[in-house]
Amino acid sequence: MLSTSNEPLPLDASVRELLRPLVAFLDLPGVTDLVVNQPGEVFVEAGARWHRHPAPELTLERCVSLATAIATYANQRIDAEFPLLGAHLPGLRRVQIAVPPAVEPGLVAMTIRIPDASIRTFDSYQSQGFFSRYQWQSPPALAERRRQLDATQQALIACLERGALHEFLIMAVRHKLNIVFVGDTGSGKTSLMKAACRYIPADERLVTIEDVRELFLPDHPNRTHLLYGRQASGAGMVTPSELIISCLRMKPDRVLLAELRGGEAFDFLKLLTTGHSGSLSSFHAESCALAVDRFVLMCKEHPQAGIFDAKALRRLVSLTIDVIVHIKVERVYARDGAPLRKERFIAEVSYDPLTKLQQRRGGAGMPDTAGSP
Repeated sequence: MLSTSNEPLPLDASVRELLRPLVAFLDLPGVTDLVVNQPGEVFVEAGARWHRHPAPELTLERCVSLATAIATYANQRIDAEFPLLGAHLPGLRRVQIAVPPAVEPGLVAMTIRIPDASIRTFDSYQSQGFFSRYQWQSPPALAERRRQLDATQQALIACLERGALHEFLIMAVRHKLNIVFVGDTGSGKTSLMKAACRYIPADERLVTIEDVRELFLPDHPNRTHLLYGRQASGAGMVTPSELIISCLRMKPDRVLLAELRGGEAFDFLKLLTTGHSGSLSSFHAESCALAVDRFVLMCKEHPQAGIFDAKALRRLVSLTIDVIVHIKVERVYARDGAPLRKERFIAEVSYDPLTKLQQRRGGAGMPDTAGSP
């Protein structure tokens, strides 16, 4: 029964009502993303292609009202002064919105990401060939220096040498190596990170840091999920840097930071230098070598990182991050040029404990290993 009072709808109910013209598209099988470029139509991505649909109910007025309702629901602002908004919707969908002057007058740009609620196993990845196409560069002079490594390091390298990447990742997680997953948008970084979390011992205490809840960790009862917002206009808004500092007092066995995007990378780096091993995170990078450069650039966005030059930051990255996993996504096309599907796979792994060992001993004669963590 409809309410006859003049009381406003609850915030989530207001958002759901204004989202109504989009629900049918969001619920289509296989849809991963929905975008609004202009009133009256939407595009949805399913499989390897974008599909265009008319949406006559999606007027400019409704788009503006929806953007405002989402901002209110997220305790943020969206207007000419703050024209960009990143938030999550009821149902854990992530939304990014831009209004004028960030877009042309009369437009509201909106992108909704539908998260994958499932948590895969490495066996399911293995059966689809996800682990079978990777490249790994053997450390310099490995044959002569292998005896310098401990038993775990030797076993990890043996996995990579024989092509057992899934075994390598399971062992790396269980032995608390610091791992970052890198790749393009939509490559599956978060999904692989969620799968990796399944191999963390269930008795460990985990603290996650996210802007949108995606790391649900059903196998780990002793967990705390910390949330931050990307926009600094909301009351009580906290930053990822503040949460990284706070979690040090929350007695975590591991800290899982869903995605690094800016200066919080420096706080994450400081966290790793305190001995909090076994951390997992992800960020955007085109290769393992570029991942180190990208991490350094993100660190330089932090005001406290100004006293470090790029070489010093690179050394800290190399000493603290043990494994870099680069995930790639490729579109597969038919002979007539029609898109068929997307293939995702691990393209490259960086793991070089020998160079790390040499750096810890002073780095004398250290080779240039830009892509080695």
